[in-house]
Amino acid sequence: MADLSINLAGIRSPNPFWLASAPPTNTGYQVQRAFEAGWGGAVWKTLGEPIINTSSRFAAVHFGGQRVAGFNNIELISDRPLEVNLREIAETKKRFPDRAVVASLMVEPTREKWHEIVKKVEAVGVDGLELNFGCPHGMAERGMGAASGQQPDLVELQTMWVKEVATTPVIVKLTPNITDITATARAAVRGGADAIS
Repeated sequence: MADLSINLAGIRSPNPFWLASAPPTNTGYQVQRAFEAGWGGAVWKTLGEPIINTSSRFAAVHFGGQRVAGFNNIELISDRPLEVNLREIAETKKRFPDRAVVASLMVEPTREKWHEIVKKVEAVGVDGLELNFGCPHGMAERGMGAASGQQPDLVELQTMWVKEVATTPVIVKLTPNITDITATARAAVRGGADAIS
């Protein structure tokens, strides 16, 4: 059989097929099932201060005589407590030590918050970190996700804060919602990113 193993910025896995940070990576059960099916890695659903869904995200409008219904941005960061996610990450790495587990992170933009969450997730054995500067959902008022990712100076600064304490590779996930993504990509590199997504 062909060797499909990879090394992405120091993160090794038996193959290049990884699950992205999304609903299928929201629990240890889901990630472990994926690994049993042969997936080489997973980026754990974005961790941070849990989101509490307090209102319906379902909406309907009348347009052109038709009723149009849809869901408003239902896929936020994990709404599960950080401690639960950390326990499940540790269990998953224990069961599948050869599979890549990357923690996707989003916190309020302070050095202290970044240092705190990086230390916690690395303590349970993640293979790398993804800084989520790409997602536009719900926290622009707190300066998180794409609100940071659209500002090169913030991408650079927050990447530097993470690199001050990180012992695993750091992947910066950029937002496409910007006129020139090369500006934020260069900022991530200046901040010390090991890879860009």
